[in-house]
Amino acid sequence: MTPDSRHPLALDERDPGCGPGEENLDRYVEIEMSGGDPAESFPLMAVHFRHCAACRADHDALVQAVEELGAAAPSMRSAGGTED
Repeated sequence: MTPDSRHPLALDERDPGCGPGEENLDRYVEIEMSGGDPAESFPLMAVHFRHCAACRADHDALVQAVEELGAAAPSMRSAGGTED
């Protein structure tokens, strides 16, 4: 198999490259964090994450931020913060 010309490091012809997934990363992580399988809704993003360390790092950073914000939410409520 030859690398995809749209993404020189891609080893899978289905890999769409970095651009198409950027607009759906938040939704992908939202599904994942709620216990769902985001690969069912975004199969090409799942393929891309297997091949692109930069996008995988963006994904992992967003997951970490969501986890940290979730852990902080109870203390915000007790401190008089609001949830939106």
